[in-house]
Amino acid sequence: MLEGLQLMRQAELGELLKLTHAKNRDGLDEAQMRAQIIQWAGKTVGCSSHDPAAIEWASLQWLAQHWGIDSSGHDNNDELERALRIRIADDAAQYLGPIWWVSCVLIAAGPADAIGPKVRLLEKAASLVVPSRSARQKLTEQWRQKCSEWGLEGLKQPEVEQALEQLRKSPERAEQAVTLAAVISLADGRLAFEEERLLRDIAVAGGISHEASGEMVRRVNNMYWGHQVEVTPKRGVETPEGDKLAAMQAAQLTLDSAGTLEGLCLEACDNVVGIATEAPQEHAPKSGWQRVLGTVSGLKQFFSNRMRSDEQVNLVRLVYLSIIHQHADAANKAEAAAAAAAAAARQHAEAAPAVAASTGEVGPKVSSRSIKLD
Repeated sequence: MLEGLQLMRQAELGELLKLTHAKNRDGLDEAQMRAQIIQWAGKTVGCSSHDPAAIEWASLQWLAQHWGIDSSGHDNNDELERALRIRIADDAAQYLGPIWWVSCVLIAAGPADAIGPKVRLLEKAASLVVPSRSARQKLTEQWRQKCSEWGLEGLKQPEVEQALEQLRKSPERAEQAVTLAAVISLADGRLAFEEERLLRDIAVAGGISHEASGEMVRRVNNMYWGHQVEVTPKRGVETPEGDKLAAMQAAQLTLDSAGTLEGLCLEACDNVVGIATEAPQEHAPKSGWQRVLGTVSGLKQFFSNRMRSDEQVNLVRLVYLSIIHQHADAANKAEAAAAAAAAAARQHAEAAPAVAASTGEVGPKVSSRSIKLD
């Protein structure tokens, strides 16, 4: 947890500090902000010590107890943090799974060449809940396949019917699903007629009244078109490229936020690991979407559903997002080490023929080495 907190920069630390309700927040540097956050965590979990390491362990123990994890079986912080990350991520994925399927309905109904970029956006939204890249790859491949098959028939699919049945039991989750689906749909700068109709149908099927769902769609559209007018050049010749740029800018202005804690964490971890691959220019989301997706990812709502008080929710957010930072940083270092090892292996392979030619021997004298990555 402390390592992850150290990886956080000014913007994230500022959001965390707001959650502590500290009175004197202005003019603090990062080290002072971290110190206040750590002391708040210690007070929240009832730790008598002011030592950061003791507070870290007490916070992990507290979260393990609330999540039903036996901390006695874990000898150090790393093991306990890993157990917490896996358990919380698994529970959050089950909670948010129906929301993701709803977004797939809208992705499937959109342009075929937008499926890839939009699925990558959905992957970003899920990355805080599914930090493992291999697990996300399996999930996104399933989404991509379904979206390619469904077309306009997404609402009739068994995965979606089960998802909507669960969302009807939770109005907050239903609203979250509609919001995320709208964000994904507007990623290519438009909300087509069929997408708007499906969005309303999803809202009604999720237990949101027809009037309320219509108002949600109207509000998003009005905001979007207001921004479309704002970013469209007042003079000059209109071009398809200019229209696409204006559409994307309008959608981004419509949905962009000041940056919540989850959004800032998503943006930071994405910069470290590089979650999405290069997307085609057409329909490709531009910068700033990490914050948007973090805002509507549903992770905060999941924590609120599990914990009793806002203070507990905020402490869980601190611990879990710190662990996610550590995981992203470790993944980045592992990838860098693997890339360096591969480059060294290629260099060795290229040099081997030259050595063989100079000695008159074919092949190396010793068996090839395997490079161990710590």
